[in-house]
Amino acid sequence: MLMSRRTSSLEINEALKVAALAARKGGEVAKARLGNPGYLKWKGHRDVVSEASLQVQEAIVSTIVAEVPHSGILTEEGPDDAPLPLDATHLWIVDPICGSLNFVQGIPYFGVSIALRSGGNICVGVVYDPCRDELFQATTETPATVNGQKIVVQQISDGTEAWSSAIVGTDWPHSGERREQARLIVGLMVGQVSECNLMGSPALGICNVAAGRLHAYWHLDLKIWDIAAASLVLQRAGGLLTDAQGMTWLYSDGGYIASNVVIHNAMLGCIQPVLGLPHLDSG
Repeated sequence: MLMSRRTSSLEINEALKVAALAARKGGEVAKARLGNPGYLKWKGHRDVVSEASLQVQEAIVSTIVAEVPHSGILTEEGPDDAPLPLDATHLWIVDPICGSLNFVQGIPYFGVSIALRSGGNICVGVVYDPCRDELFQATTETPATVNGQKIVVQQISDGTEAWSSAIVGTDWPHSGERREQARLIVGLMVGQVSECNLMGSPALGICNVAAGRLHAYWHLDLKIWDIAAASLVLQRAGGLLTDAQGMTWLYSDGGYIASNVVIHNAMLGCIQPVLGLPHLDSG
């Protein structure tokens, strides 16, 4: 859903406060509805929106608009044909529930993600885990923190030792060729690293790289609302985010690699050969 109104000039620190407040408001609704998502609507194969997620989204949007009237807001749960406003001067990018399948199944691992894009750049990023009461946040002017404590990526060693010791997170694309590619990449990777975990929430997966709990996270099929807030948290924590080819993430077709920098090339070494294979489709 796109609200085409624009914000006026907004200080980054004030915007961060608004994002954090809205994330907590949305998180309160989400936590209260965990295990009781209400009606479900399947947007596609393995892609679901619930009554509760729409209520979370409304709590976030109403909070932002109350604090910053005339806001431009792009949300995940809206019309499929809503245009992406590339020319918006100030744009809030909202994912009310990053980890929808976990949420509807009552699994307490999902995040509320809010970013502010200004002048074409993400300048504020907030990801809230309501079940752990952890608020990840960063701005272009301040370091990444969780609950006010500075976080940095973990770089325990160099070279092959860093790769073999790595704990890597990922999640499955919904269907089709990218899901089959992900299956093959996991098959390659799991024999090389210490652990390869399915996370269930891309935003939290990337934030956990920023916090040094994972060493990398990758996904082949994300949207801007999945990545916007977490991208800034990761980068301000000293991490690296690229597309699946190792190029800038800003023009990705959906593939992303987030890492502690040290193992980024090793990640590419598993992912790029699979992406270069002839057409694959698992349905």
